[in-house]
Amino acid sequence: MATPRPEYRVAVIGCGSHGTRLARTFDLDPRCRVVAGANRGREGLDLFCQRFGGLPGYQDYRRLLADGKFEIALLALPVSVNPEVVEACAAKEGIAGIFSEKPVAVSLAEADRAVEACESRGIPWSAGDMFRNAPEIWTARRLVESGEIGEVQSMNIYGCGGNQMSGQGCRQLSDGFMFAGDAEVTWVVGAVDGDPADADLGRIDEHSDHDQGVAFGVIGFANGLTAHVHRNISARNGIEVLGSDGVLFIGQSRIGRIWRRTARGLEPARSLFPDPDPGQTALHEYDDDGWEIPRTRMTDSVAAFLDAVESGGPVKCSGADMRKALEVAIAVRESHRRGVVRVDLPLQDRGLRIVPSRRRHVGRRASEGTEAFLAHIRGHKQDD
Repeated sequence: MATPRPEYRVAVIGCGSHGTRLARTFDLDPRCRVVAGANRGREGLDLFCQRFGGLPGYQDYRRLLADGKFEIALLALPVSVNPEVVEACAAKEGIAGIFSEKPVAVSLAEADRAVEACESRGIPWSAGDMFRNAPEIWTARRLVESGEIGEVQSMNIYGCGGNQMSGQGCRQLSDGFMFAGDAEVTWVVGAVDGDPADADLGRIDEHSDHDQGVAFGVIGFANGLTAHVHRNISARNGIEVLGSDGVLFIGQSRIGRIWRRTARGLEPARSLFPDPDPGQTALHEYDDDGWEIPRTRMTDSVAAFLDAVESGGPVKCSGADMRKALEVAIAVRESHRRGVVRVDLPLQDRGLRIVPSRRRHVGRRASEGTEAFLAHIRGHKQDD
């Protein structure tokens, strides 16, 4: 007789727009049920708790950690407070796993402390609703490692983050790390364009700690591979892996293909993703209960995290992976500051930081106002 799978109680810290989406995704998995929420704003907290069946709600996450009974902490928080809450959750007795969002921290020192808090206690920390969690991208990695495109020689990372080198760029960087075998980054040469992620700040001094936006340069890995980071989002937006016998391209919209070298040149050899379900191509589709249907990337991320919690294996996109992406983003900025020169990693000054866009840094409510914040939350479920 098969042993029944455990049911994990999930507590949500940060019950805003993304927290609601993620909570619904966890709640749809038969291994989970959402049991509590914590949110500083009363209106958002009340709506969240009512939507999930009258859950207990807390305006101070510390009260939730002290009083709540749960195994999984789901954090959907501004980056300004994310690392301290990760540390606090890791210290709670009985925690089986932590799922938070990107970027994981502003400074390397904060990221270091959060990673250490989880690793020292053996707590899996999955850091983001990320494309890196898709099973197809791991299939692509296995194909590359098996020699499908010959010997890997270099990579191109196109459109690294749009106007957010640390906020969005961590996604493309972490995808690229996979195809270098997740080898350590040993050096970076790069530059930034001096335009901040927050457009209302105007053009700012290139030495500011605000996210400078578009970055470009070269990343060197310990295994000898290099990745070339291209500054603009273009028709080729994603990761291109160049091998001796072929090319792999993984796009940002579940597009993936391998080309093989033939006597006639490069020819398509394999598609890596299934055709999208026509019923799930719209940005906002709703189910019979009125809930917005979660995106595939989100369901992949939650499933991958729960699989790791159950098996005791590694998560596919960890806090350490996201710290690595943050460090590379900071190193690119440091290279620019020092005259576009080689910067060796790990960076010795762990106080270095990047402040992301205001919405990522302090949250939607603080950056856009209460009404905009509530409007986003209401949009995730019809007929409330």
